[in-house]
Amino acid sequence: MKVTTEELPERQVKLQIEIDDERHNQAIETAYKKLAPQVQIPGFRPGKAPRPLIEKQLGRHRLLDEAMDIVVPVAYREALEENSITPVAQPTVELVSHEPLVFTATVPLEPLVDLGDYNSLRVPREPVKVEDKQVDDAVEDLRKRHGTIEPVTRKAKKGDIISGSVNAKAGDLSVFAADDIEFRVTDEALQSLPGFIDVVAGLRKGDEVTQSVEAPADHSDENIAGKTMTYVVKVNEVKEEKLARLDDDFAREAGDYETLLALRAKIREDIEKAENDANLRAYETAAVDALAGLAKIEYPAVMVEHEIDHILQDQANLDPRDPRAQLLYLQRMSKSEEEVRESVREEATTRLKRSLVLSEFAEAENITVEDADVDAELESMATSAGEQGEFVRQLFGGQEAKETLARNLHTRRTLERLVDIAGQAAQKAAPAKKPAKPRRTAPRKEEA
Repeated sequence: MKVTTEELPERQVKLQIEIDDERHNQAIETAYKKLAPQVQIPGFRPGKAPRPLIEKQLGRHRLLDEAMDIVVPVAYREALEENSITPVAQPTVELVSHEPLVFTATVPLEPLVDLGDYNSLRVPREPVKVEDKQVDDAVEDLRKRHGTIEPVTRKAKKGDIISGSVNAKAGDLSVFAADDIEFRVTDEALQSLPGFIDVVAGLRKGDEVTQSVEAPADHSDENIAGKTMTYVVKVNEVKEEKLARLDDDFAREAGDYETLLALRAKIREDIEKAENDANLRAYETAAVDALAGLAKIEYPAVMVEHEIDHILQDQANLDPRDPRAQLLYLQRMSKSEEEVRESVREEATTRLKRSLVLSEFAEAENITVEDADVDAELESMATSAGEQGEFVRQLFGGQEAKETLARNLHTRRTLERLVDIAGQAAQKAAPAKKPAKPRRTAPRKEEA
């Protein structure tokens, strides 16, 4: 067997493999023995007809194709071993000639990642600051949850709740109809129906109106844009939302707080925690992206295609009741499969780069997770679960669940170390290590 190699861009190598005549003839003989029992030749029992007759009956090309299927996989594996090549995906195989049997295999190789001087990486981080308005808004939401909704006889105004029937047409096209609906009179809730809020604001219980308005020419819905909107509305009831009183009694009702100030302090604390968590997640992503920007990364294109497969699979598993799933479905109705794949290619490329640099960074920093670490993590989770602790131990006690915990813990430790480096003030930077040498990086097992 003769093998020649040619390096290609994007971490690929092209192998041209020529099978020697003796081996090829053996494969043809094996193909003949495999196919012979399937051919009926008058005067011969199945599988006993001479090879020339079988070949004449089937055509030599059939024997050659079958022989190729037999010898090519074995020859390909031998060529990989002979040249110490580790592929990350199946090759692209092309036939050069049947006789002699020559074929090429374009092999995607492991990615190559050079992190450079990652110890010099610095990423600015915006501090978290909770504004009084955020606390005020949270208190208002709490007042709404503890408030009441009561019928009124006055005219409806913004913020009120109307129940009744609505029919909306754009020209002659019906765009909305409901005989028994309840909605809040707000711009946000009714923005898809231009002018509707002005029609219902000012109506009372028992009112029935038919009114037309002109929709803007630039409306997002082409069925509505520039059309005459006709609304037929019947009001069965107008309700007013009354918020809970803002005092210490409200604080005690809302929770275990003696005063309104104590309630506000707890709300601020909760907001700060949520903001800090979100800030950390955003900073981790920024640090990984900065690391990817610093690194030199080479990978075969097939890895992006695999990442696209992962994304589309994740999206396909969305709950159909989830608005995101509905939106994705609508967006794809008019797209071909290739257009759908292209729509997530940029996201897939970003995810792949993040995964590759994080994996390389963890290797360079010798970040590991031992069985004892996983057991400690599981025990911490169980303790935090309180009365459900034993259930948590059982749920995550299996081998597969522990492997998932190990991956998550490894990712968390990796990100913590990266944040430590990226968040250092320049004047306090630790002495830089030598830049990590480029390393062939295995395909991802977890995402950033």
